[in-house]
Amino acid sequence: MKLKVAKKLLVPMVLVIGLVFAITGLVTAKSGSTVGYVDLQRLRNELPQFQDLQELLQQKNAEFSSYGAYLQTQQNNELRDLEKQKEAELKGKAEAERKEIEAKYQEQARKIIKSYQQKLEAENARLSGEVQAKHDEIMAQIEQILAEIAKKEGYAIILEKSIVYYGGADLTDQVIAAMTE
Repeated sequence: MKLKVAKKLLVPMVLVIGLVFAITGLVTAKSGSTVGYVDLQRLRNELPQFQDLQELLQQKNAEFSSYGAYLQTQQNNELRDLEKQKEAELKGKAEAERKEIEAKYQEQARKIIKSYQQKLEAENARLSGEVQAKHDEIMAQIEQILAEIAKKEGYAIILEKSIVYYGGADLTDQVIAAMTE
């Protein structure tokens, strides 16, 4: 009895498994099974856009250093003036008053330092944003080119070379050619 039930279930199971393999084969055939990869390090070394990005980065670093030096000078001047004010106010004061005055000026100095630190951080964020925007623009161009290559040549997936251990087609030359036209 159990054997008859098993035989009745076996035929539908075989049909279902066969159907699954057939569908999987069709999906794989339609989507393509070609894998490509691109060498981002090589693109960074060879594309003029990345060389321009490096120059922009150096320029922004120089701007940041210059601005930082300017802020440091401004901060030092402000702290020196504050110190002079404190010394003038401390003259002829009793010890209790001196401690109050010291605490007041120490708090003002902390506020000045914090203010300049915030200015420096804001400038760093602004300059970094400019460099990041340029980088994102370049990467968007590369992604667009790769999408066109994938569509035209039937690549199912395109990876970065560093994660490909074996196989795949190197599309780096095609990207370089498209980006330097």
